[in-house]
Amino acid sequence: MKIILSTIEDAYAESHVLKKEWHDFASSFSFNRQKSFLGGRALLQESLSEFYGVDSLPQITTLSHGKPVFFESRYPFFNISHSSKLICLAIGDRELGLDVEYIKPRRNIEGLKKRILSDEEYEYFERLGEADQLTLFTSLWTLRECLIKVSGRGLVDISSIAADIEQRTFDYFSVPEGTEVNIIRLDSVQNHDGAAFLSYSSRAGVESDFYVFRKGRIIRTDNPEILYRYLKSNVSRQS
Repeated sequence: MKIILSTIEDAYAESHVLKKEWHDFASSFSFNRQKSFLGGRALLQESLSEFYGVDSLPQITTLSHGKPVFFESRYPFFNISHSSKLICLAIGDRELGLDVEYIKPRRNIEGLKKRILSDEEYEYFERLGEADQLTLFTSLWTLRECLIKVSGRGLVDISSIAADIEQRTFDYFSVPEGTEVNIIRLDSVQNHDGAAFLSYSSRAGVESDFYVFRKGRIIRTDNPEILYRYLKSNVSRQS
């Protein structure tokens, strides 16, 4: 799997490579939404050209819960995530997930904790200070978003995921055995305004390649240090 990191501005600057139909589709969006949407599609097009020799973005459809996929199965799997000024793309030959989030104050973090965390996770949080809670919550939020993007089931499953923070395992019935989620900090990869977590899925033990997209070029970069590896536990629960 390949992960490509870009600013929305750099990705959007290449949106001229897209066919007119993509610009027409986004014409009713707000300006910021247009930039993130067209930037994501341009980043996908550039990556398909670079790694797969596909020079025109193929037809994209959505699954029942909204996950975008290529209409023809001969094309690779992909996933796009953006937060603030940052946009990320994962592309590869198996189902995958990706999520990026900046660490920022949340208005209703207590309500979110009660909604999505397991009892064990909640008890763990109660032993932490406010700043540490926010940092850990952001990482666990990206873990969950990554997993529901792998499954394609969306937020309907958000409370069905439980993480063992100390053992670095998770329970989630909708992803295959051997699924691993890696969580990294992006601070050292590019000069961003603030700290962000990125979670991405892989098969256990399989490393991914990282790239940055700048001024129309995809450039290989060193793989960031993985802070946490969460592996699917042997016994999953449904709730």
